[in-house]
Amino acid sequence: MTDLTTRLLDTVSGNEMWRHLERLVEWDRTSGTQGEFDAVDYIVRTLESYGLPVTVHEYRAFLSYPEHGALTVVHGDATSEIRAKTRAFSATTSAEGVSGPLVSIKGGTNMFKADDAVNQISPESVGGKIVLSESGSRGSMLAAQAAGALAYIHMWPSDEDVIHEGIVTPVWGTPTPESADRLPTIPIISIRHTDGLELRAALERGPAEGTVQSTTRTGWSTMRMPVTEIPGSDPEFVLVAGHLDSWHYGATDNATGNVACLEIARVLHEHRAELRRGARIAWWVGHSTGRYSGSTWYADHHWHDLDERCVAYVNIDSPGALGATDYSVVSAVPETAAVVSSSVEVVTGQVPEIERPMRAGDQSFWGVGVASLYMLLSSRPEGQRAAVGGCGMGWWWHAEEDLLDKADQSVLTADTKIYLHSVAQLLNDEVLPLDVLAQLREIRGFVEELDALAADRLDLTPVHGALGDLEAAFGDVSSLDAARRNAAIRTVNHRLTAVSFTSGDRFDHDPAFPLPPLPSLDGVRQLARLDPDTDAFGFLQTRLVRSRNAVVHHLKEAAQYCRTI
Repeated sequence: MTDLTTRLLDTVSGNEMWRHLERLVEWDRTSGTQGEFDAVDYIVRTLESYGLPVTVHEYRAFLSYPEHGALTVVHGDATSEIRAKTRAFSATTSAEGVSGPLVSIKGGTNMFKADDAVNQISPESVGGKIVLSESGSRGSMLAAQAAGALAYIHMWPSDEDVIHEGIVTPVWGTPTPESADRLPTIPIISIRHTDGLELRAALERGPAEGTVQSTTRTGWSTMRMPVTEIPGSDPEFVLVAGHLDSWHYGATDNATGNVACLEIARVLHEHRAELRRGARIAWWVGHSTGRYSGSTWYADHHWHDLDERCVAYVNIDSPGALGATDYSVVSAVPETAAVVSSSVEVVTGQVPEIERPMRAGDQSFWGVGVASLYMLLSSRPEGQRAAVGGCGMGWWWHAEEDLLDKADQSVLTADTKIYLHSVAQLLNDEVLPLDVLAQLREIRGFVEELDALAADRLDLTPVHGALGDLEAAFGDVSSLDAARRNAAIRTVNHRLTAVSFTSGDRFDHDPAFPLPPLPSLDGVRQLARLDPDTDAFGFLQTRLVRSRNAVVHHLKEAAQYCRTI
């Protein structure tokens, strides 16, 4: 650890962060509301008190606010009211609601990953019915809608006595004309796991009728989003950010992340004369009710600046949760894995397993191609975790109970030091600590896996050749001066990230569905199962040839850049 990094970490103050945390949790920071605006003003005042300049971006976002959800069940002679909440972007029903027979679809414990429930959904199984399932994936919900389901009831897969808030649109950020038809058109509500099990048991004894009521308020809101910048001696910068808005008071999702960003800004500003690269620090809005609206807007409106100058994105979400002392699994991409591992080990002594990032949580910069680090970081130990998407896996995630007592100052301090240790490496290493060769190796492994499935159905030889050519060209860059090496690292990294993490369009945003590696070529798996004499085979093969051409083109562009820099 360098002397500067040691001094940066020593400057971190848990008391300073806690002072800000106590203020931020005074406001319900629902996006587009006065509570969020008050929090924005507090962030701005705090940064200015540190001597930092602040830009507050204003933009319009398409948001959805859940207002009312209800479930009534008639089973035999008994009628029961089951406590429920609707979801952001659920369809709004009439006052009478939507009624129909209930059907149970089993499966699914992780809303961010694909599950088997979707394979049980068909017009025959759910058409004209109300679905009850623990599968919280948007894929299952939209499959039920497409199959003619009347409504969808998500029974939470873990048994905490709360109903979690959530959002059900798969559209990433503000919809476009092309993506707007993915907005849900059926009501989608949530109930507790225990209520869902009782309802499922009743269905096993005989049929039941349900009535679902849902009210959401969906439309345009004006947003305010603060961003500050600490310049370095070089024009490149590291993006550090976390979402400001919350469900309810959101102490650990994500007020703790907000104060971590404030503290990182304060510490870096104090040492600004020693920074090689700059840091740009943002507080995203529109995360919870707009499917990552703020980070998506920022990516769209600063695309070229990010492509030309941004070297990495440190994503800060839900640090500092009560009891979250487990760092056994942490998210990073191959090129940032060593940075993440070293930071966790230096601060905690634990050596994490590195997990490929999910398509979630303000990961809005894969099209630009920016390498990402983190999102979630510390977790509660096994046996103390709920099936949730943050708050250290605490049961209070996205619930009214996420209050100050769910945060832990010592965990928050450790997490902030981990983030800052990574930021310090990215800011001050003479040569960017991004392992592009590890990124290439991972992509090669994915291509080899697909090649084994493709057999003679799709020739992936051009992809292998382009990967080998790029690896050779990038290897020659090592003899250049640091400035040109860094330009090559950033440029190649951005193109490889787009290949590995997007379906092919760098300027659009893939929906919030689980994405396989090399998404544009993953159709090879389906191609291998199809009859070559069918139309479906020919159509898919044609698309995959075009996708192969695009991948090869990106790889060749990157190799050419290395040769001409």
